[in-house]
Amino acid sequence: MKSALFLLGALLGLGWSADAQATTCALASGTTSTVNFGTVNPLLAADTFADSNTVTVTCNFTSLALGARLCFSAGVGNTSPSVEARAMGAGAFRMNYNLYTDSGHNQIWSTSAANTTTSVLVTGPLLTGGLGSGSFSFYAKLPGNQSTVSTIGNANTLYSENYTTTVRVDIASGLLATLLVNCPITTPMQTLFVPLTVQATVQKNCTINATNLAFPAQGLLNHVVTANGQITVRCTNNNAFSVALSGGSVANNVAARKMKHATAADTVSYQLYQDGGYATIWGDGLTGGTPLTGTGTGANQQFTVYGRVPVQATPRPGNYTDTVIATITF
Repeated sequence: MKSALFLLGALLGLGWSADAQATTCALASGTTSTVNFGTVNPLLAADTFADSNTVTVTCNFTSLALGARLCFSAGVGNTSPSVEARAMGAGAFRMNYNLYTDSGHNQIWSTSAANTTTSVLVTGPLLTGGLGSGSFSFYAKLPGNQSTVSTIGNANTLYSENYTTTVRVDIASGLLATLLVNCPITTPMQTLFVPLTVQATVQKNCTINATNLAFPAQGLLNHVVTANGQITVRCTNNNAFSVALSGGSVANNVAARKMKHATAADTVSYQLYQDGGYATIWGDGLTGGTPLTGTGTGANQQFTVYGRVPVQATPRPGNYTDTVIATITF
């Protein structure tokens, strides 16, 4: 009985000692080096995913090595405050994202733990030695509705985070490692670092909406008539924009806008302004007037269109309209 126990102990010891000297592991081809979310619009509510990510390790085993335990872990990169709040950076600006161990994007990838997908057992040929491989898949999500995310220099802006030594694979190999060791490994026999870049391009973008401007009905145009409309703009944070108003479908002339009778040739002169003092004509900067300029905040910004009908000869009764096009440039 004593000799049998001694023989087992010697065999176990041989498996650990010989393997510690000769078994080596390395990152294999196909290991993800860049997680790229592509071009994203932070004003949209939809999340963006980048889920085809893999770390593959190939081990060259000695005889009797049996296998290796691989423990995959991820810390923080160069722009994140914590694992729970990972963020890519562009200068001083940040955009949230995270890495996950499950396709449902519920388990944040951090330390490696037993009985999870971050703990992988690789087996090799028992008697002859040779190659064996193991893989770990991870997933990435960039949440939508990040309206405060900024562009820089009024251009599409690359955000990124680099992991140099904080994405790692800790390895224990040999017969004892296969039977007894699980993640996390206190004293790994080998550690592989996985260089990883996470990136996304923030798209400069704007939306524009307008309400109709309706002057109240009049019997005679022997006094000034006013009315207001509304233009709502939403642009990527920190991105400059300008809003131009055309000269209208009737006159096509910013300086001499007109509304036309529904069925006759009669017209009514009017003008649109940026201010309640009716000092700045809201135009296109080319055929007259001045475009309104501003800088996006990521939130809706509302601007009043001030309409004014001056005193003039009263044309025949009826409805008078003009169609003005609002164009946003960003």
